[in-house]
Amino acid sequence: MPTVARYLDEIVLHTAAFADAVHTAGQEARVPSCPDWSVRDLAEHLGAVHRWCAGTVSRPGEKLVRRGPTDPPMPTADDEVSTWLLQGAATLTQAIRDAGEDTVVGGFGTMVPVSFWARRQCHETLVHRVDAELAAGGPVLAGVDPVIAADAVDEHLAMVAMGAGRRLELRADGATLHLHATDEGLDGAGEWVVTLGAEGPVIEHAHRKSDAAVRGPASALLTVLTSRRSPEDAGVDVLGASQLLTLWREQGAM
Repeated sequence: MPTVARYLDEIVLHTAAFADAVHTAGQEARVPSCPDWSVRDLAEHLGAVHRWCAGTVSRPGEKLVRRGPTDPPMPTADDEVSTWLLQGAATLTQAIRDAGEDTVVGGFGTMVPVSFWARRQCHETLVHRVDAELAAGGPVLAGVDPVIAADAVDEHLAMVAMGAGRRLELRADGATLHLHATDEGLDGAGEWVVTLGAEGPVIEHAHRKSDAAVRGPASALLTVLTSRRSPEDAGVDVLGASQLLTLWREQGAM
């Protein structure tokens, strides 16, 4: 798993790429992967989440609070929007550094170390970068380190499994889905077997024959699993019971 310092660097990197895509797309463009949102809605969401999370990690020992009005609110001019986004990322990363990665703060239904939020915000920013780049019509996740993309897949799978109580459709009689990131150098970190059991999904790092297999670069797998792109558009191979992947995409999107 990457270090907290690495996650913080990645937050800034992907926020910059996100801001570039927002500028290219234009604020009024629609977001194909989030049909109800304009690019402006998307940008306002990410900037607000960064600032809300900065406040969260600055309140050690307190439970998670709902997001309120964003301060400062997102400006209107394109150049000012880019600056606002980058300032939000800088505020977040500095708050995490100041808090210390082992400090306990509010999380989703429980208390978590600040390191949880470094990882969560890295991957949140990465996935919303996909949304912005799809709206801009350019390359998606160009140059993203496969280690980061595979880690984002890993966290996505774990979070969906953690929320199994809300996703009854993901309970089954043991059907299995094998995910294989084809990038070099990932070793066992780039393979997973998802078993849809009676209590919900069980995730393992493993390689074995399954009912369905999905193969492709880690960044492509991430966009498919989170329903940002179809397997065909992402260049991902699907073998066997493809309906298992369809089910996951319907129920497990972020």
